[in-house]
Amino acid sequence: VYNFIKASDPQDMGLISSVVRSTLGLLVIGLKVLLAFVQVLFCSILRAIRRNLTLKVVPPSALDLPLLAIRLADLPYQVETAEEIARAVATLLQDSRLLHYEEQALMETNAVWFLCEGRRSASMDKAMFLVFRGTMSPTDAIADVMFRPEAGPNGVRCHGGFLRTIREDAILHATLDQHLPGCQELYIFGHSLGGALAQIVAGAGFLPTAFGGRLTIASLGGPVVFFGPPDAAAFDVPTAAARIISVVNANDIVPRLLGCPLSFSRKLLSLFAASNSQKRQREHQAILDTLEQYQGFPGYELLFLHGGRAYNVPPKQRLLVLHLAEALHPRCIADHLTYVDSAENAAGTEHWVA
Repeated sequence: VYNFIKASDPQDMGLISSVVRSTLGLLVIGLKVLLAFVQVLFCSILRAIRRNLTLKVVPPSALDLPLLAIRLADLPYQVETAEEIARAVATLLQDSRLLHYEEQALMETNAVWFLCEGRRSASMDKAMFLVFRGTMSPTDAIADVMFRPEAGPNGVRCHGGFLRTIREDAILHATLDQHLPGCQELYIFGHSLGGALAQIVAGAGFLPTAFGGRLTIASLGGPVVFFGPPDAAAFDVPTAAARIISVVNANDIVPRLLGCPLSFSRKLLSLFAASNSQKRQREHQAILDTLEQYQGFPGYELLFLHGGRAYNVPPKQRLLVLHLAEALHPRCIADHLTYVDSAENAAGTEHWVA
């Protein structure tokens, strides 16, 4: 080996030395990434233990509203015409009537949604149900990633892409202006992107001023939408008194993308910082800072579906569930797509098909 090194060309030796240094550098980075993953896994195990010890199971009899919301929000994924929507709604609500179904033409920026009326049970008064579909098109995906905050009509700063989707939907505003005056109870449901839009309609100030009834919002696997703590004084009366429910299924990644601690992402960025300019590093940090500052409605209810059960998550224990590390799981996408099955398992009901 000594004779080989002595006889080697200095340029060859420089190349070998460079390759060795690069290889060692990659090994060091790989080791640090591995250690970061081990730390994340260990913390995730600790959170799982604390969840099992502290969270209270919600009895199946108390899941009728979340289950209804999840089934209604699943309809726009399963059927595509107003007639099919109306028939499916009739299996979930009594005395139901479809008031409007808004489709999405190719490359149009409006959301897919429908407005209907009906009774949750024979003993309950009629109510209206506004339901939004989640992401299924390129324009939906564009709205998802436009996270720069903007102010809504009431001055509350929200996710810009979600806000624009609602703000620019003239048919939605006309439909709500037509049907909501005199409405005694309104439910707004949505899955994924639809859950975010459900929050925006009320939280950003898009409800007609003539609406003064009771309001319930259920976001099913949807992210939070407010940039920083929303000013509750800016909410109208129905929104200020509304019941807000957020449902998170197991390791679903979507409801954890905004407003959750991003310590693992910051650690990964720091490992590769040497390969980026100072400007690029600042840009990356600014993006993470923005994502972390998003919040939900003050005092919203968090329902966690896991292992065939539903758990109530008090505000002080939300990080046991809403931590991005909990989505570092092989089922992070599958859990986003199986809310109906998970809710039905927790409620102990038979499988429903649209």
